[in-house]
Amino acid sequence: MKTILVASGTSDNKRKAAVEFIQHYLTEKGLEVAVIGKSIYEVTTIEPEIDAVVSIGQLSIQPNVPVIDGTPFITSFGRENCCDSLIEAL
Repeated sequence: MKTILVASGTSDNKRKAAVEFIQHYLTEKGLEVAVIGKSIYEVTTIEPEIDAVVSIGQLSIQPNVPVIDGTPFITSFGRENCCDSLIEAL
């Protein structure tokens, strides 16, 4: 199972919507994933179990895992493409 962190500087509702969309999309594609959400301001380290980060905003750290631009979750355009990029990165 892969673990994905959604780090968002936007509202809790946007973060929750992104987590749910990614979880549903990747599960539909046959991937076993756990998707967790955190405020981007709380992300000071990346836990060892995290396999990729979807960043909705500017991270203050340089993770050693793939980082996917999560801007589509603000605009609601291109969310599927964002998830496809995430799948490729995993």
